[in-house]
Amino acid sequence: MKNEKYSRYEFLRKMGFSGAALMAVVSACTVKKDAILDSLIVNSKGQPVVSLDSTNAAPVVEHPTTTTGPSTVTTTNLSGLITTDQLNTITSFLVKVDLTAAAATTLKTNGGYVIVNGSIVVANVSNGQYVAAQNLCTHQPRQRIIFNQNEFYCTDHGARFSLTGTGLNTLGSRGLTVYRTANDGKTLVVFA
Repeated sequence: MKNEKYSRYEFLRKMGFSGAALMAVVSACTVKKDAILDSLIVNSKGQPVVSLDSTNAAPVVEHPTTTTGPSTVTTTNLSGLITTDQLNTITSFLVKVDLTAAAATTLKTNGGYVIVNGSIVVANVSNGQYVAAQNLCTHQPRQRIIFNQNEFYCTDHGARFSLTGTGLNTLGSRGLTVYRTANDGKTLVVFA
């Protein structure tokens, strides 16, 4: 008999649990060492919560100060941290986020994320390096994508996606649209 160690999540999946039943059982009794724990502690809007009491939402605002951009001029190959002048050359953007606004405070923390206009998840990957993706799961078209532990995660069925949008499990096999980002430390632009 082979002695293998599984997380509770992996064990329950091997026992045949899936979907809502799996999430209900896993979230019924969580411990910090569960690798999937952070993904489960969100409210129905995909906002992180302090505990399993979903009325205790963290100060994540779904609509930080944003501007929808025009789609007339193509951009250069700029990305990451750039100068304000370089940032201003990107005119074909999907969304612009004011990083100094109170609504974007979660983006100051590594791993912090916001959902902008309900359609784009923007996350701080590491020290001001940002990543953005569509907030529409390709497994089933639902806006339940969050950022968790350096990957995108669908809170409905558990589809997982890398930072490049590649599916990390069978539910995420169709991939996820990931956008380019650039910022000058004060303003973040998301563009295709």
